[in-house]
Amino acid sequence: MRCNDLDARIGERIRSQRKRNGLSQKELASQLDIVFQQLQKHENGTSRVPASRLYEIARALNTPISHFFEVNEHAPPRREAPLFELSKMVGAQKGNLGKQVLELVTAFMKIKDEEARVDIVSLVAKLSKSNARR
Repeated sequence: MRCNDLDARIGERIRSQRKRNGLSQKELASQLDIVFQQLQKHENGTSRVPASRLYEIARALNTPISHFFEVNEHAPPRREAPLFELSKMVGAQKGNLGKQVLELVTAFMKIKDEEARVDIVSLVAKLSKSNARR
């Protein structure tokens, strides 16, 4: 079963209403008698929400079910997640650049010292500006 933009928008509305109500995914999932991973899939738009479950979600969140369908037909299409966009950009690189980016990010994520990470980002930004002028 393939999900579409409407499924994603419904999921986003579930998430925002859940957060407005101050509930965690685990708390809402417990009220719905489902595992939180399933709720996570609904919120991410990767799994469609059955009508009966949407009804239960609306009741648990004390909101009318119509709230989840209030969709602006003129809204621009949903953008992909930034990490997915980054992954596509890195994958499209020729030669060693893509591999180097992944190695850099992997190594960077292992650095525990916040100040060191800030310094590294600053250094890379400065280097990229100086190379742009050459």
